[in-house]
Amino acid sequence: MSVEVKNVTKKFGSFTALDGVSLKVESGELVALLGPSGSGKTTLLRTIAGLEFPDPATSDKKAQVLFYGEDVTQTPASQRKAGFAFQHYALFRHMTVFENIAFGLRVRPKTTRPIETKIRERVGELLKLIQLEPLATRFPSQLSGGQRQRVALARALAVEPKVLLLDEPFGALDAKVRKELRRWLRKLHEEIHITTLFVTHDQEEALEVADRVAILRDGRIEQIGTPEEIYDHPASPFVYDFLGNVNLFSGRIRKGTVEIGDSKFDVPETAGETDVDTVAFVRPHDIRITREANGQKTFPARVVRCNAAGPMANLDLERLDGSGQFTVQLGKEEFQQLQLKTGERVFVELKNVKIFAADFSI
Repeated sequence: MSVEVKNVTKKFGSFTALDGVSLKVESGELVALLGPSGSGKTTLLRTIAGLEFPDPATSDKKAQVLFYGEDVTQTPASQRKAGFAFQHYALFRHMTVFENIAFGLRVRPKTTRPIETKIRERVGELLKLIQLEPLATRFPSQLSGGQRQRVALARALAVEPKVLLLDEPFGALDAKVRKELRRWLRKLHEEIHITTLFVTHDQEEALEVADRVAILRDGRIEQIGTPEEIYDHPASPFVYDFLGNVNLFSGRIRKGTVEIGDSKFDVPETAGETDVDTVAFVRPHDIRITREANGQKTFPARVVRCNAAGPMANLDLERLDGSGQFTVQLGKEEFQQLQLKTGERVFVELKNVKIFAADFSI
């Protein structure tokens, strides 16, 4: 079941939540809607679910929501056959785990309601799928946060939806439980292959779980692609900055290199440009530290702070030309070999330098 939105705009008063958004999710695909608060992620998800409706078209471009090619733009949520799970579970406290999962089946009209044996069979399958069979008779208050979220997902799946929509499903959980559940969600998706969209503001979560990631900004899709595509080939400074830490260095392009101070670093894609002011983007893990200068391929800096807690060593360095501080990430083994000390003078080489237009904005 593919899902497609075309030219969707949604305003709340003077605020534009969605601005002409178009997106297609292929059948069986898991797509993450990623972006900062207010970027339009949840509004887009609610529009797909039928909980919000697009504004009337103001041009010849018709706003549409399509499920497998069928126009459901004005179809109410109850008739779209979409399963929806929220951040805060929304489980019925007075019902057991079993009855929470069965709820969507029990409230169907008599003409479409399964017989009791079929309901119990379906709930039993889902309890096995979410690995909570022994807890079927417990109440939500007797479950952990991660277990409650699995029950909420099972309840959304009970009605056999064509599309599964998740609004920050792990947002209320602690970091360790989130990691466990997103691995579980990825495994679950590989088993059932239901078309799924989920909203998150957690970059690591989106990159780990999704087949593709759509990054939203100010009601528009800034970029969409596989996790590798958007991380390794960001389409804009905003995407580059949003997906992890980044250092910015002012420089000047000269025939395939960028000059930063008195140093030069290779940027092959700029071979056709020269004498253009720019800003170089470099990830902290793409910076190499040495104790000896290497001509114009390095520049001097001073170690301001070292933090070796965790799997990576994080360093703050300061350029000796007075152009400010930047951050570096080194592997633990490399950091221990260098034996860097606060206040020490070192030399820095930049790798995988990314150049955007000088009039960038983040």
